[in-house]
Amino acid sequence: MTSKQKLRPDASPEVLDWISLVALFPLFLTKWSLAFLFSNQKSLHWRQNCALTFLRTQRSIFPTPLLRWLVRRVSTGSTIKDYCSKHKIAHQIVTLPASLTELHPALLPPAVLHILTLGNVEAKSRSGKAPTLLYFHGGGFVNPLRSPHMPFILACGHSVRAKQIIILEYSLAPEHPYPAQLIQCVASLSYLMCTSSGLGISAEDIILAGDSAGGTLVGSVLSHIQNPSPYAPKLQIKSGEEFQAAVMISPFVRLHKESMDSPMGSYKMNEKRDYLTRIQVDEFGEAWKGDEKEVWANLCGVEGADKVWQAVFQGKGGARLVKKLFITVGTAEVFLDDCRFFGGESYANTQTVIAKQEKNKDWMEELGSGERIMVECEGEAHVQAVLDAALGYQDGVMTRAIMTWLKTL
Repeated sequence: MTSKQKLRPDASPEVLDWISLVALFPLFLTKWSLAFLFSNQKSLHWRQNCALTFLRTQRSIFPTPLLRWLVRRVSTGSTIKDYCSKHKIAHQIVTLPASLTELHPALLPPAVLHILTLGNVEAKSRSGKAPTLLYFHGGGFVNPLRSPHMPFILACGHSVRAKQIIILEYSLAPEHPYPAQLIQCVASLSYLMCTSSGLGISAEDIILAGDSAGGTLVGSVLSHIQNPSPYAPKLQIKSGEEFQAAVMISPFVRLHKESMDSPMGSYKMNEKRDYLTRIQVDEFGEAWKGDEKEVWANLCGVEGADKVWQAVFQGKGGARLVKKLFITVGTAEVFLDDCRFFGGESYANTQTVIAKQEKNKDWMEELGSGERIMVECEGEAHVQAVLDAALGYQDGVMTRAIMTWLKTL
């Protein structure tokens, strides 16, 4: 038996993963360097191109199981804890009681909330209190929150002068597929609003926000309030109250194979511009197992979804739940067509703002002109603002649009 044959049965999976990572790294470095030098997205800043070519190259070189292992080595909770400790941010961890997921308590670990105290006290809502930002992170329902999320989430909190940011550490697929995340999102919001055993925060003092899969979860919990699912307890807000705002950043809104397969659709047209690909979206979907027949997973791809969203955002056929809605999507995203579909008249009925790379004030002034806004960010990719925050770049179109709009609240 050779030494190589002896190594593989005895070595742990983690050791083998590190060996694979090291072996592939020279190829990755070479391909990334060439991709960056010859990038055709000249309208973007070099730092943006650096991040996009890094991610594209990473996903073309390393196998998905290896990348998933690498990303999932550090949990959402550990990332938040380490970041808050390093930056001296007050951080409290609350494990929600099992009663809040009472329909499925044995199937799910308890949801965990991370409360970051910012100390802003300036009144920004009708109640005269500084708002609370409840944030659902992205990652395809499979990956935990990563350190690049943190500077972006904090920038959002400071832009809206939030008293506190609350980040949900939800359970990940495939170990905990749909509807696990929906159940935990409902539990987190119930805890925030409950006056007897929770924080007692009124809906008008809450801003719901999320990126990518987290943006989907913002929609999931709103659709559950309007049209209760069988998976989680009903969640009601006081008569006459509305959430201060909902922010959906590059959300995954439609489980629709026809839109994905269209030869002239954004999945095809942007496959070489975005770092997210159809193959990766399918892999996330297979792990998550969202039901395409249910509005809580397939936000705008099922019969009757139009009525749900017309009630949520416009108050047609029911009480309006959200005072203001803000959606962003990059024009280089594979999700572009689906976000446009969701923002259409039959669903969110948003006003579309085309955000240009040039630093003019015309499009920025439009951001405060409506209650429901969707911003299409010229040339930018999936959750570009999160990538930019990780690199300390603050002049990206999506970043400027989000922070400018949040300051209007």
